[in-house]
Amino acid sequence: MKHNIQSFFSIPDSNPDSNPEANSPAEFPENIAKSRQSRRRFLKLAGQATLLGTGLAVFPLAGLTLTGAAQAETQAADFVVESGFPESGPYISPVRAGPQSYHAIGSFWEVNASASGRGGGGAAVEMAIRASPDGQNFGEWQPTHANQAEAPLHAPKTRFFGQLLFVRAAYLQFKLEIPAGVEVTQAGLTFVDSGETPGATLARIQAVTPAAIPTPAGVAAASPKLEKPPIVSRAGWGADENLRFNSLGEVWPPEYWYPKAIIVHHSDTNDSNNDDPSKDVRAIYRYHAITQGWGDIGYNFLIDWRGVIYEGRYGGPGVAGGHAYQYNYGSIGICLLGDFQSKMPTAEQQAALVKLIAWHAATQDINPLAEIFFIDRTIQSISAHRDVIQTDCPGNSGYAILPEVRQKVAALTGQGVAQAWLKSLTVTPATVTLGQTVKVEAVVTNVGPVPLETQEPKPNFAYNEAQTWISAALPKVDGKFRLGLDFLGNQGTTYPYRWGLGQTLAPGASATITGFIKMESYGRKTLFGGLSQENVKYFADNFAYSEINTIAAGPNRTTRAASRANEPNTLYFDATGHNLRGVFLNYWNRYGGLSLFGLPLTEEFEEASDTQPGKTFLVQYFERNRFEYHPEYKGTKDEVLLGLLGVQLNLDRIFPQSTPFKNTASTVYFSQTRHSLGGAFYKYWKANGGLPIYGYPISEEYAEKNPDDGKTYTVQYFERNRFEYHPEFKGTQYEVLLGLLGTELCRRKGWIN
Repeated sequence: MKHNIQSFFSIPDSNPDSNPEANSPAEFPENIAKSRQSRRRFLKLAGQATLLGTGLAVFPLAGLTLTGAAQAETQAADFVVESGFPESGPYISPVRAGPQSYHAIGSFWEVNASASGRGGGGAAVEMAIRASPDGQNFGEWQPTHANQAEAPLHAPKTRFFGQLLFVRAAYLQFKLEIPAGVEVTQAGLTFVDSGETPGATLARIQAVTPAAIPTPAGVAAASPKLEKPPIVSRAGWGADENLRFNSLGEVWPPEYWYPKAIIVHHSDTNDSNNDDPSKDVRAIYRYHAITQGWGDIGYNFLIDWRGVIYEGRYGGPGVAGGHAYQYNYGSIGICLLGDFQSKMPTAEQQAALVKLIAWHAATQDINPLAEIFFIDRTIQSISAHRDVIQTDCPGNSGYAILPEVRQKVAALTGQGVAQAWLKSLTVTPATVTLGQTVKVEAVVTNVGPVPLETQEPKPNFAYNEAQTWISAALPKVDGKFRLGLDFLGNQGTTYPYRWGLGQTLAPGASATITGFIKMESYGRKTLFGGLSQENVKYFADNFAYSEINTIAAGPNRTTRAASRANEPNTLYFDATGHNLRGVFLNYWNRYGGLSLFGLPLTEEFEEASDTQPGKTFLVQYFERNRFEYHPEYKGTKDEVLLGLLGVQLNLDRIFPQSTPFKNTASTVYFSQTRHSLGGAFYKYWKANGGLPIYGYPISEEYAEKNPDDGKTYTVQYFERNRFEYHPEFKGTQYEVLLGLLGTELCRRKGWIN
């Protein structure tokens, strides 16, 4: 069931002095007070207090009253600067004395959204804080970066917040680094006092110790009916439920979604070095609910360094949290308390994380080893914050534990840990003619404790070379095993040819899988195999390389021929042993000759078209292209056409396309192929025949190794050729050279070694 939360974006004020723009969720520290005042009125009252002669206001916030068994009153204050910021560059605040009692420091800055679009580029502002015991001697600056990614969708967009710092000192100072074009209108610090936890409550929390999590020993462990791990309730850790409300009611009403994914976070907070992590939980709650204006804590659960699990977001099972923007819906956000960029989560934290996820996986039917399509992307069902949002969360060390977490959860939920071995793979024969079939044969053994289930197609299925498992309507089935075959240089579907095992493979059993591929293009391909548990993992990858060469049937057309130079309108090229005559010689002379087309590699002969099925043309191959004779165009400029060798040699490649743009004198975008042409290549293309000779570009410029000399050049493919840029010849006629595509095609046909 969805609830409309948009009505809470603005909060009207009955005070005639009120500024409507001030009453946004970002101002909840004032608005949450039981006797509400307008922001302007609030500033008038707060401005009466100054500190250190700076004239900066100390903003008293509403007191936090803990509920349940943890009744305690706390106080907090804001240190706010509203002017004096440069247009760009550094800003260092005055020194500010902190309040007598506080637990953590939050930071915030606000930008003028109209200055440079929505948000005003505020996420690029850098902020840091430093502390001092006496206002004179300061420690190192501690950065606190913007983190808008852990928010519900209703959170303010022009106010930015840094992560909490668990720092306590008598004096503090902050600095900003403001990028050009960003107008900062307000910045400051929020002092968060979590209060002291009553002894009885603290004792109950400290008594909560999750059961030890067994390390899988390669066997399926527990029943899917797992017990719910111990979880400290909101009342148990002292959540003040009043913070979820303002004068209009509940700020962030619960929304419910069926959970599909688990997203793991870290709080990105430094160690507080206290024996009461519940204070950290309350600090995060207040920072999210009040300072950041969300109306509640964003995480569904939090886990401290002892492995104690805390209930987070109010609402119970299935409630959407506020931890990853649009990916909040259908996910469960779990936060490990601490900064795990370089430090590992404690063993107790990891054990509790496994137990908590396993309980959700068992009760919500989540496959811990699966890949799923979630919102707009494919992720693993147990993922990290960084898998859905551009962030470092949960830190490099926190991210590194997730593969083992998935396997342990799988063992606990009774799904077991599958293990498979691709023992052998062969592709035969090594040389085939066009249209013949190669045979793929592999042996797979189950070396794990659970059966290996499989899917279609059955062994002996035959693919055409241009087919894939997608075009053959054989989609992946989560968790099922298939043999795959791929080839070097493939830029399309990964492992395009896949076959099932033909049977469910019991532990210890082996199966021989046979498949076939009909070869439909000339040339050499280096093939390799893989074994996948679909949407889970690869058990073998880049396995058993073998080369297949597909050649043309019939005679070798590059065999030297006798000279016919005594015949009219005929040239003989002793270098390659071939004649050039008639309309082909006329075309060769008229449109560039040796520099453009190179030497003839064959005689004229009839050949079935590679690009126009069912048609046969009189053709002749040259080093850089192929001539085709079209009698239907006799007497016109199209009587001789060039072969589409650029297309033909790249049928199995997918080139990244260009973003459309407005043409200039030096750069052109072709909507026909969605590619661009510019610089030296565009200059050469225009000066040496353009569209009729080269066709449209079918790639962008990129670096490629030349098969003839082994060197790497900047190249661009066209329908009929390839351009190569040679900086060593810059300013000469050889700055751009044409690729030897005719030679390459003859090599692929098996006529040239």
